[in-house]
Amino acid sequence: MSAPIERRTFIVAGLTAAGGLLLTVRLKADAGLRSQDAAEALGAFVRIDTNGVVTVMAKNPEIGTGVKTSLPMIIAEELDADWGKVLVEQAPLDTRYGDQFTGGSTGVWQNWDLLRRVGATARAMLLSAAAVRLRVEPSSLRTEAGFVIHPPTGRRLGYGELAADAAKAPAPTDVPLKRSSEYRIVGKPIGGVDNPAIVRGAVAYGLDVRFPGMLFAAIARPPFGAALRRYDAAAALAVPGVKQVIRVPGAANRSLMQEGVAVLAENTWAAFRGREALVVEWDETASAGESTPAIREKALQLLARPGTLIRSDGDVAAGLSGAAKVLEADYEVPFLAHVPMEPVNCTAWVRNGACTVHGPMQNPDGVRSIAAEATGIPPERVTVLMARSGGGFGRRLQSEYGGEAAFLSKVAAAPVQMVRSREDDLRHDLYRPAGIHRFRGGLDAGGRVVAWSHRLANTSRYAYAGRNNPERSELYKDDPPAALVPNFRLEYANIPTAIPTGAWRATLHSANAFAVQGFLDELAHAAGKDPLAFRLDLLGGDRDLPYSDHGGPVLSTARLKGVLRLAAARAGWDRPPPSGVGRGIAAHFTFSGYVGVVAEVSVANGAIRVRRLVAAVDCGLVVNPSGAEGQVQGAMLDATQAALYGEINVERGRVVEGNLGQYRLLRMSEIPELGVHFVAGPHPPTGLGEPAVSPVAPAIANAVFALTGRRLRRLPFRLGAVG
Repeated sequence: MSAPIERRTFIVAGLTAAGGLLLTVRLKADAGLRSQDAAEALGAFVRIDTNGVVTVMAKNPEIGTGVKTSLPMIIAEELDADWGKVLVEQAPLDTRYGDQFTGGSTGVWQNWDLLRRVGATARAMLLSAAAVRLRVEPSSLRTEAGFVIHPPTGRRLGYGELAADAAKAPAPTDVPLKRSSEYRIVGKPIGGVDNPAIVRGAVAYGLDVRFPGMLFAAIARPPFGAALRRYDAAAALAVPGVKQVIRVPGAANRSLMQEGVAVLAENTWAAFRGREALVVEWDETASAGESTPAIREKALQLLARPGTLIRSDGDVAAGLSGAAKVLEADYEVPFLAHVPMEPVNCTAWVRNGACTVHGPMQNPDGVRSIAAEATGIPPERVTVLMARSGGGFGRRLQSEYGGEAAFLSKVAAAPVQMVRSREDDLRHDLYRPAGIHRFRGGLDAGGRVVAWSHRLANTSRYAYAGRNNPERSELYKDDPPAALVPNFRLEYANIPTAIPTGAWRATLHSANAFAVQGFLDELAHAAGKDPLAFRLDLLGGDRDLPYSDHGGPVLSTARLKGVLRLAAARAGWDRPPPSGVGRGIAAHFTFSGYVGVVAEVSVANGAIRVRRLVAAVDCGLVVNPSGAEGQVQGAMLDATQAALYGEINVERGRVVEGNLGQYRLLRMSEIPELGVHFVAGPHPPTGLGEPAVSPVAPAIANAVFALTGRRLRRLPFRLGAVG
């Protein structure tokens, strides 16, 4: 297989300072990067030193998804490097790397082709250098584990010996790529490159960043919708260690930076104590009505009248009126917090007309933009360094923390680390939107779905961010059962609110799948059909359906059926569950990945115990099975926690839950048995970090119904509501 370098890309070779090979993949100016400079580069650097050590720059921030390992594996595979001699370094934000965003399960999926070409190009250059030195044709050579080998004579040249000569040659424009049967690194379980340092406690996270003379900042933040009326800094400044009190202005776009008052001190303890002593008065006129009961009431009011039409196929009214059986149900989802292990933090240092921002993040380009806006410093003079994140889950996609730290550093004339406590993190998050799904479904006499009406009223994250088309972040018009039911209708209504909303793991798929897969289960039982067979019948023949949202352009019914069948087979669906155990199934398509989940539950004294979760995952080629399995396991546990316990409540613009004693996470004793099974197939990698979240909650709810005969239509599941 040969890979011509696309018109928009070209590869540049050069010498390292030590005389080795330095490889850069560049993108021409017409490729549509944010920077239009013609020499800007896309991709990754590869350095091969004269001692044979290969250094690969990890271009995307590491938030626990494993991209710092899996992306270099792709390059090393096509390069035929010895993985034991590969070093990985975290790249800074740099236009030469193109998009360095980590989110939407895109890390491997959208870098696969590019990074293969990077590795293959470096390998071709080493082959050319070896051919010149050995005076043979390049076609007579092969590579293996960091060596170029001439089979007829057995001569071997290490990459380090060839690096300097290879760096002097022009990069080829057409390079062969390996067949999957030739892979020696990709597809093999490899431990994370940071794992040894993590177990030694040697990894530097954002909270470990230090600059000389650094101050620590804690910000007093208003109730949602409130504004600062006045503050008195005297008591805060009297706290030992407190150095300054600074008003933080809000940005015009409330999702970028919100108003507050910052206390800067020599250490975090003093900063937090100073904030407690700070006298702040808020104008709460607009925040008094912000509450979760009010959100629910608004949702019900909006659902009582027509919403914005998202999709309409056939005639739903006629389909429902002619149906043999009609079901109706409401499904409710709450606000959800992210709760990363490492609370939000960021460090900035503004000096000499430039700014350095260092911290955990998912969107480094967004951090640079916000830091530039907050300080008035041109973006090209903002340096962004990425620390390993103690979890992201979508929270660090929003970059307001970079603006806060940069602004405070400029005003304080010192480096500043903005730190949030766990209480700050819970009470001032950007939550998964809350809302109510309303369904009406019609079955014909044969138990087939002939009409489907789905209406959603919720708190759109696009609306909160001031973006147009608020429905685009909440409902995905091509999600099944779209195109599977002849009469199909989707409507949406936004609930205006000052309660912050943002991307949660799997975005709104995690909420929508709970509702859709739960109602599908209701229809299956109303039709008197096995839930697995019902879903397979609904999906019908093998075909690709148009899919216009993230993860498209198509959705394969064959692959979705495949994960349903595999999950069912691995869970023993065709055998009765043990006594006292209920079994449920669900499947969903998220970010080009297909996941089916079977859940097994028991119920005792009104408490649900999730005993076992079995996931079948079709995410194309699995680059690193070790990291991939961990991603799926983590996704299932996140989803289980959210299903059983996750809920944020708001009263008068203030979050009720203040710490993990109130926002409960899963305990070790509650971890179910987890089974992860990947579908082997010919497809390239797709999304992985998030797709396994979506089917878990409905599988659990459907299992509870199978055991108790009672439906759970509201998250989190009320433990006393079943028995």
